[in-house]
Amino acid sequence: MNLLQIGGLLLLLVVLPLGSWYYLQTGLNYRIQAINELKDIAPVAEFELINYNDTLVSSDQFSDQLVVGHFYTGANQDTYFDLLQRLKEQFDERRDVYFLTFREGADIATQAESAQLLLDNGVEDPGQFFFLHGDASQIAGIAESMKLSGITQSGSLVDNKQLFFADSAMVRGTYDMTNAEDLKLLIKHITLNLHPVEEPDIIFERETEK
Repeated sequence: MNLLQIGGLLLLLVVLPLGSWYYLQTGLNYRIQAINELKDIAPVAEFELINYNDTLVSSDQFSDQLVVGHFYTGANQDTYFDLLQRLKEQFDERRDVYFLTFREGADIATQAESAQLLLDNGVEDPGQFFFLHGDASQIAGIAESMKLSGITQSGSLVDNKQLFFADSAMVRGTYDMTNAEDLKLLIKHITLNLHPVEEPDIIFERETEK
């Protein structure tokens, strides 16, 4: 056996298996690290709220899904909608990722303003992006029940930069929308928790006999 054959054999039996093991181990460690970063902070509050398009939306429809949420007061508006645009680009085709914006004020004028904000920023999508409205105490109560500290005061929302990520009706992480590292973390957490996409079954039909 010449040196070339020995080298090829070593590559096949040693180098390639070690490389594959290292690649798989690195991916596994990355996933374990990401999972350990997530906590069971609090269950997502049960709610029935009016969406921007005047439909009634229940928390039940997101019980098995991935949710990114924000309690909106108008502060950091440009930053928030720029983020939603980027998230739409990455997860627009997913039907297990939803974006919920909670806002005080259930009147028609506030709903219309929310609808216009979504439209102006290119994220008007009633199947994936929700702008949910209720009275001040109702919205604040939802935030408080999910242990999102620092965004309510005296039964009402205060200006905040906080996003939350929930998986299967459990709040798992919070993020500062103005912090680039936090946003990278949010993207990682969404991506690693995406549901497997089921491929459609291939059905072979027999030819019609002549």
